[in-house]
Amino acid sequence: MILLGNARIRFGWVKAHICIKGNEIEDTLARKAKTDRLLARLPFPKSYLKNQLLQLSLSRWQAEWGTGETGRSVYSIIPKISDKQMHWSRECIQFATGHGPFPRFLKRFGLHSTDYCGCGEIGNPLHYATRCPLTLSYHHKEPIPQFIVLW
Repeated sequence: MILLGNARIRFGWVKAHICIKGNEIEDTLARKAKTDRLLARLPFPKSYLKNQLLQLSLSRWQAEWGTGETGRSVYSIIPKISDKQMHWSRECIQFATGHGPFPRFLKRFGLHSTDYCGCGEIGNPLHYATRCPLTLSYHHKEPIPQFIVLW
């Protein structure tokens, strides 16, 4: 019943047996619960609790995704999170994230000497798909500036 009276329960992980007072108390209570065999009675079905936890997790995840500083290129494509898997090809993922065989990305990790393409421009996915003379046969029309984020 103590848990039901506290609406601000948070789960976390800490290393075991390193004299963290709350963790040692929790270990003691867990051992006691294991031997006492008291059954917990919830005033609602387990499926309701599972659904509530899922909704809470999704709303917190969405809030973090909406205010985050990283992953903005993907955020511009997928602003709303979901627990459903998206079946993107490896190439689409690399293009959307910029994490692939692009000089701009490889330079960040010391795997390429420069961020520039062989043609002299910054080597990122948009460059290769729209402007690079070395990939001319694969080009798409470059979007106007107001639509670059959506593209």
